[in-house]
Amino acid sequence: MAWKLFKDGKQIHLEPTVLRLLIYLISNRDRLVTHHELMDTVWGDTVISESALSKAVARLRKALGDNPASPRYIETVHSQGYRFAAEVEMPGQEAPVVRPPHETRILTRRNTTIAGIVAIALILVGFLYWPGQVEQGVQHSDQIRSIAVLPLKNLTGNPKQDYVTLGLHDTLTTELSRISELRVTSSQSTLHFRGSDLTAPEIASELGVDVLVEGSLLEIGERIAVNLQLIDGKTDAHIWARHFERDTPYIFNLLTDAANTIASEIGLPSDHEMIGAIAPSAIQAYWLGLDFMNQVSPVGLSRAIGQFHTATEIEPRFDLAWSNLAFAHFLQALAGFAPPHESMEQARLAAQQAIQVGNRPSLGLAALGLIRAWDQDIPGGCEAFRDALRINPSAPLAIHGDADCLLYEDREEESLERIRELSLIAPFSFMHQLPLSYHLFLARHYEEALAVTLNIQERFPHSPVHVNLSLIYWQQGQYDKALEEERRKYELYGDTEILELFDQDMATTTPQEFMRVIAEKLAERSGESYVDAFEIAEAYTRGGAVDEAIYWLTRAVEQKSFEAVHLPFRPDFDGLRDDPRFSQLLQRLGYPTSEP
Repeated sequence: MAWKLFKDGKQIHLEPTVLRLLIYLISNRDRLVTHHELMDTVWGDTVISESALSKAVARLRKALGDNPASPRYIETVHSQGYRFAAEVEMPGQEAPVVRPPHETRILTRRNTTIAGIVAIALILVGFLYWPGQVEQGVQHSDQIRSIAVLPLKNLTGNPKQDYVTLGLHDTLTTELSRISELRVTSSQSTLHFRGSDLTAPEIASELGVDVLVEGSLLEIGERIAVNLQLIDGKTDAHIWARHFERDTPYIFNLLTDAANTIASEIGLPSDHEMIGAIAPSAIQAYWLGLDFMNQVSPVGLSRAIGQFHTATEIEPRFDLAWSNLAFAHFLQALAGFAPPHESMEQARLAAQQAIQVGNRPSLGLAALGLIRAWDQDIPGGCEAFRDALRINPSAPLAIHGDADCLLYEDREEESLERIRELSLIAPFSFMHQLPLSYHLFLARHYEEALAVTLNIQERFPHSPVHVNLSLIYWQQGQYDKALEEERRKYELYGDTEILELFDQDMATTTPQEFMRVIAEKLAERSGESYVDAFEIAEAYTRGGAVDEAIYWLTRAVEQKSFEAVHLPFRPDFDGLRDDPRFSQLLQRLGYPTSEP
């Protein structure tokens, strides 16, 4: 049977599975249909996730012009399933007629035999016409494809509640990021405009978005109250304003409701389900953890981990707290603030817990992708990144991971486009801007990589861009500039021993000889404390010491140095590619040994 959906005599094209979903809901309109029943019957032998089911329902709602906040056709029963809500009539033996409130909706069926195949047409006549709300959503949907949530204002009169506004801001951004057809600016970038005097159009232009969400925290205690507004990024006109209020344990339901309502207002599908109550003490610990993690310092990350632990102890099924706990442990390892193996194992356990207990574990999946990449499990990492993107298409970490995966799959240009997309989503986040510089370096686009890196340095004067600049200058043969950036890197690290070498030896040696001096000092130090073997190998490579470079690269692969996963693409190791030992290292990492 072939079912078809029509509006005003014109066919509305839907995926066959989504159309079957509509038919099944109508056929069982007298009862609640559970998630599992729909997944087992509509999809048959195909195994899907509840997230995929939710997205199919969202696409169906979009076709019907249904609003999940005040549904006319499909009601959501939290954590259980869906119910078809509109009235359905069956006149005579003809096909059903669907009549939502105040409107006539006709559902007819014709039987036509063509070459022995029966085609059954499902016709909904005029079902998409409602004045006002839906008309407005359709109008916006042609224009609004990007959005940014500005930091909320704290109007409670208590400055100690500032961390709550940061938590609200971050969580609402995450909720909106789950809308598949919307580009959402990262919360790290919009924090740049906290307390800004710029107008809405000026901010929207800086962020490259169509609309802004502005808001304020009005009350926090047993109940929490928030006002939100949607602002046109070009005209500064107010598109929409709403007041949201909930008992504090249901604050995440408030934010989910807000995201669903905003999506409906701009004409995009969103069917995010509500979650249960969370203890206020766990919410407080979680938001304090986010505040500490934004510091990205040894003390800040340690305190963030403590707060996230507290939140998960109070609420063991708090997936957002588990996800951020995983990412905080990962950052500790990546920055060298804690022993890598220990921190990565803690990150892995937290990420797995986030995925196990949660219904929106995008950050947990992204963290798991990073951990698997560190573990040199590239296929497993890519699977986790892409699972994260199915839940949250605007997740910066997952987009970065996906760009790396495209590189691993020998899709260099697509990888660069993906990483450029990351720089659009997070234009004022140093952490998400620098990857473009590095990927351009990997692609051997040195001039563009240099221009991008210098621009980042200008916009973020205290950012540690010196590593990238040193790599680029060295590949361009500008050795003096490369060594000057090396000096600045070690100044940033506060490494007085290496800085003494610059004062004593640099003037009397060639740049290559001096890099060997640095490599020998780092190798000597590694016998007493942890030094990244990849950094030592990199210094020996610049110094032309092939045997030593291969030895330390082997150590880097064995120790699971995070940089080792990029070994097949790094241009600074091109001089080693003809060495059979280098080919063996690439094979150990699971890569082909041909030239990149």
